[in-house]
Amino acid sequence: MERYGIEEKDAVGKVLWHSLNENANVGIYDMKFGDTIVRNLTEADLTEKKAPPHNRDDEHGPQDDDDPKRGKEK
Repeated sequence: MERYGIEEKDAVGKVLWHSLNENANVGIYDMKFGDTIVRNLTEADLTEKKAPPHNRDDEHGPQDDDDPKRGKEK
């Protein structure tokens, strides 16, 4: 948190995007903590907390780094 200037009140982030390989393993996360977006976090960078299930109406699939849909909040 200190590395990215994230305050304690914003310690719980929201996943904006994540990679997914053929084995259904997530490797990289883009997350938002308060007003700060941090890209390319690995599992080792995070502490897990239970999250609500995905909304199945969301579009999923591979996205390029410059994809305009990447990291968009609905």
